[in-house]
Amino acid sequence: MRMSRTKNLGMTAPSALSASKKNQKRQAVLRRLGLLAVVCALSFLTAHLIMLDAQRLPFEDMRLKTDLGGMVIAALFPILVLVGFAGRRHGWGLILGLVACGSAVLAGIFPF
Repeated sequence: MRMSRTKNLGMTAPSALSASKKNQKRQAVLRRLGLLAVVCALSFLTAHLIMLDAQRLPFEDMRLKTDLGGMVIAALFPILVLVGFAGRRHGWGLILGLVACGSAVLAGIFPF
């Protein structure tokens, strides 16, 4: 008995494998973009809260308070985004961002 060349011996079609891989890659990209959006929003909220806390500093000059808050934000914002997005393996980057945001909230609630 001769085997036909058109028989597929339990193997899936190459197009099905490539479609599955494309779907997996698409899901990974969407997860990363979602995480980046959440981390950026959380970092922005943290920076905004730090700026509000800087306005409560005991200096008389409002310009000094604003400049000091701006310098802290300029140094901290890129670090928050990078750490938040880099720690995506076990979610520790997102947890660290939540801790930073929570500490900024607590600093705003409790008086100096």
